[in-house]
Amino acid sequence: MLVEERLREIAEKECEAHNLYVVEAFVKGDLKNPVFQIFADSESGITLEQCTILSRKIRDELDMDESIIGNYRLDVSSPGLTRPLVQDFQFKKNLNRDLVVKVNDEDGKKKKHQGKLLGFDSDKIEIQTSEGILEIDRKSIDQAKVKLAW
Repeated sequence: MLVEERLREIAEKECEAHNLYVVEAFVKGDLKNPVFQIFADSESGITLEQCTILSRKIRDELDMDESIIGNYRLDVSSPGLTRPLVQDFQFKKNLNRDLVVKVNDEDGKKKKHQGKLLGFDSDKIEIQTSEGILEIDRKSIDQAKVKLAW
């Protein structure tokens, strides 16, 4: 099993035990100094205390795992507003917020749409744009982010 797969497995187990979701789990850096990065969240958000507890639990599991050898750095945090929306619970918690959605159209060109998230399901999202309601196939979404109001 790859280190990244094992990291995700451990993170998902610990997140589930604390009513959280793994948004992303990946390994960065090099073989000598890997960085294990985990973004966790819930429908109501995640606190610094929850990140700290989760980090300790995941580190304990990693340290006991014989497939994880050597030094590593573990970063556990909230995805924040600048990370793309990926999972259903993220779309749910951002209903009625403005999104910027980058899509790949049939011609392979990238298009950008902006509008209020009205709804979603496993196949599509629905946003209210200045031109009207737009349904976007989730498979065509390159990136969906909350539009920050400055």
